[in-house]
Amino acid sequence: MRLRDLDLNEHWLQDWLAADPRRLGLGDVKLVEQEQTQSGGGSLDILATSGDIYFSIEVQLGEVDASHGFRVYDYWARNRKRQPGKTHIAVLVAESASGRFRIALEALAEYTPLIVIELRAWRAQHEVVLVPEVVVKNESLDLGDAPAGALTAADRTPEDWRVQHPSAWQFHEAFLSWVKANLGDVQVSYAVKSYIGVRRGRRVWAPIWPNADGATLHLPDPDGSKDEESPAYDYFRNELTRVGLAPSWTPSYNAGANPVSLRLREPDLGKPAVQRLLRASFEILSGGAPWSERQSDPLDGASDGAAPEPAALGDGTTSMDQVDGSA
Repeated sequence: MRLRDLDLNEHWLQDWLAADPRRLGLGDVKLVEQEQTQSGGGSLDILATSGDIYFSIEVQLGEVDASHGFRVYDYWARNRKRQPGKTHIAVLVAESASGRFRIALEALAEYTPLIVIELRAWRAQHEVVLVPEVVVKNESLDLGDAPAGALTAADRTPEDWRVQHPSAWQFHEAFLSWVKANLGDVQVSYAVKSYIGVRRGRRVWAPIWPNADGATLHLPDPDGSKDEESPAYDYFRNELTRVGLAPSWTPSYNAGANPVSLRLREPDLGKPAVQRLLRASFEILSGGAPWSERQSDPLDGASDGAAPEPAALGDGTTSMDQVDGSA
């Protein structure tokens, strides 16, 4: 529901966030100043900090508009000039960022340290809960680790994931075992509340979102596309559909950086089409040519109807033990 329907205004929302900036979902963020007066006129809604990182935060009700979208950059630039030795991030908070200016915000986030947060109101029987979600961010800002998202004691631990999401935890163990054996080293963050972040360098390569019987992965497109479905995506969609899987194109996730969404169970890790997609999405982060341009034969000498090399799944079995002949 909308906050205006509760007779709440933008000043109330600003006060509510200033009282505890951790409500933004950016970690252990502390208030520096509310209504920070600017020498050239106007005032920044909230200036907050986490160590040497300063967040210039503009807040609004409803849909993101052009005025707030420009003002947050104005205040961010002024604070960066005021304290040049610090790291500064522009943060735009609204109830919705899915309208007219979404594409522009995503484009700006590719070149500037911008975070856009949707703060949605959900009404239960006797209360309303405000839930923050980062919907646009610069890829270099790793919200799953310090410093851009300072971790707190309330964040998840590996034990939390194991107990609360046993199927997703089992999938994650098999997934990491295969990745490390076949692709290379990765780093893993468990602190984010909604997913396990599997990273290659500072880039979140394959966030693991829990399902009842496995997990959903959001992967980079093997051709490096963020906006439109690529030839590589078309190819892998056809191959995955043949083995009973249903990938989708979701450019709204992570500012379009990981648009390929795929729901998997642990046995699916043994399917050659899945393994080739994982390898292709992993390799595109090296900065090389798009996958489609590197394939003299898109099947790379194999097909799901052929007998692939068995791949270790981390539990003493191989992909041949886990996958029936129809795969």
